[in-house]
Amino acid sequence: MSILEFPKRPALTWQGRIDLAQSEAEVIEVARDYLASLDPFEVDRLPERCRPRKLFDAADIASYAFDLARCHCAPAESRDVVHRTVAFFMHASSRLAGILAGLNDEQADRQESA
Repeated sequence: MSILEFPKRPALTWQGRIDLAQSEAEVIEVARDYLASLDPFEVDRLPERCRPRKLFDAADIASYAFDLARCHCAPAESRDVVHRTVAFFMHASSRLAGILAGLNDEQADRQESA
C-alpha cells in the first residue's frame, strides 16, 4: 500500500453514530444532527405532533421516540420519513438507556465500596 492509499471504510450510519456515543450529551448531539439533516420537505411530511423539537436530555429523546411511534398510522406520503425517524429515535432511546444504566451501576458500586 502506498502512502496515498487509504483503506476504504464504510460510511458511518446514523445508528452507527449512536452506537459510538459514550454519553447522554453525545447521543443528544447526534440526535440534533439527525433532525438538522432532515430537509424541509421531509419535515413538512411529518404529522404536526411528530415535527422536530428541542432536545435537551434523555427524557426528551424518549418522549419524542414515543410520539413518533404513535404516528405509525401516518398518511402514506409520510410513512417513509416517519418510519426512518422513529427507527432512529428508538435506537437513540435504547442507547441512552444502556448508557444511563451503566452510570447507575457505577454509582451503586462506588456507594457500596464507600
